[in-house]
Amino acid sequence: MILYHLDKWKYKDVWPPEGTLHADGRWNRAGQWVIYTSSTISLAKLEILANENNLPLKRVCMTIEVPDSTEIFEKVLNDLPTNWMEKPAPSQLIALMEEFLLSEKMIMKVPSAQSYRESNFIINVRHRNFHSKVKLLDVKLEPFDNRLKQRSR
Repeated sequence: MILYHLDKWKYKDVWPPEGTLHADGRWNRAGQWVIYTSSTISLAKLEILANENNLPLKRVCMTIEVPDSTEIFEKVLNDLPTNWMEKPAPSQLIALMEEFLLSEKMIMKVPSAQSYRESNFIINVRHRNFHSKVKLLDVKLEPFDNRLKQRSR
């Protein structure tokens, strides 16, 4: 399975990405070391745009490979609270993350708040098989189209 993670240029050489160690996310509390990924680059970009006021500058796309045989901890819409897409995210999503982190599975599949019919994949960096199974294939500059938002000044 090929997954995509976008990050700031200054973190292009950081593997695995450490953003969740320092910041809360929709699904995680700071310190829960996970990587948010998407099944397509365009969905990964949309997720970034939803969290930025201005057009992101100097982003990289990390292409990540995980074996297709990897067991997945999946949550579908019916598993989520009705307000799961709100900001700030409801605390029940953190509880689902904690359940995932206690499971034996390395990947959690969740609906995207940008398109609930598409999925994001959250990878547990502290999983015992992470370093032997998860491979960083490529890191490339991933520009955003200027028509999407105003550039920051």
